[in-house]
Amino acid sequence: MHKISDLLQIVYLSGYWNLLVILNWVLVGLIFFIALRKKWSWKVRGTCLGLIAAYFTFGMFVPVYNAKTEKAKERTEQRAYAQGAYDYFYKKCAEDSGRFVYKPVETPQDSVYMMKPRKAATYQELNDQFWMGDPYAGSHLGKGDDVVKAEARVLLRGGLVKKGGDVIPPVSFVEAPDFVDQKRSWRYTMKPTGRMIQGYGRSASAPLIPEMRADSDPVEVIQSRYGYTWDDLSTLEDRNHWVAKSRLQIVDLKTNEVIAERIGYVIEEGFGSKGKGSGRSPWMSTGGGDYGWKRNYCPYKADSIDGKWMLTVLRNIPFDY
Repeated sequence: MHKISDLLQIVYLSGYWNLLVILNWVLVGLIFFIALRKKWSWKVRGTCLGLIAAYFTFGMFVPVYNAKTEKAKERTEQRAYAQGAYDYFYKKCAEDSGRFVYKPVETPQDSVYMMKPRKAATYQELNDQFWMGDPYAGSHLGKGDDVVKAEARVLLRGGLVKKGGDVIPPVSFVEAPDFVDQKRSWRYTMKPTGRMIQGYGRSASAPLIPEMRADSDPVEVIQSRYGYTWDDLSTLEDRNHWVAKSRLQIVDLKTNEVIAERIGYVIEEGFGSKGKGSGRSPWMSTGGGDYGWKRNYCPYKADSIDGKWMLTVLRNIPFDY
């Protein structure tokens, strides 16, 4: 049998609520009429007033109590889901995440081939729990080859610093196939725009330096000895927990041998929440900040860390970030 509170909730959510309101006030008026009749004793009229108070307490506050109970139950379920998801995430991290170098490069490399250029993600994809992009490496919006240029720029620019303070030398150029015509290839290099900008930190006291940007030129023959590629290895179970698994591999293009790889996991800390009017995109908004990078990514991730790691592999220097 249904509980009275359940029946009240059913009536509240049904189309009979307006009829119930009318009957409610008819009943209240009737009780007041009886309570105020002078023929009845104060004891009887007090009893009627008590019934009115009980009626309002039960009829009006029980649905509110039920709503609060449902919210508390929902919060408990959300906390249980989040705890289960993080337990799953940490278990997967312990199994196989990390950065591994299987074979050092023979000589330091000054270029690299982008074997599978990333395409710009849409807002719909960034909101999709089962979008098989690469949330660990980062989710980018843009048009055309904007994402490719942004990724190439990480490898081409100077100033990437290891944890010990040493600057990692950038490569001179990055090569990549054309998005549309796979027979065509492009070479990305840093070129001056003709403008002068403030130097490091863009502070007023910094000296002016030439502004540089990643630009491309068509090439006939790929010169890079090594390339890199990525894959999203997420399973259905991973994504059910809002977890994504990603692999980044550095390949010897001469032998097709994988010389290094990064296996990474990321958990979407908001579990698909888009915020209240904030326009939050789950796979774009997760993580960030030192605490977020450590809590939501394994291995530890920070801005441009994949690029730093690849440069250390290509330059054959220790990675200690």
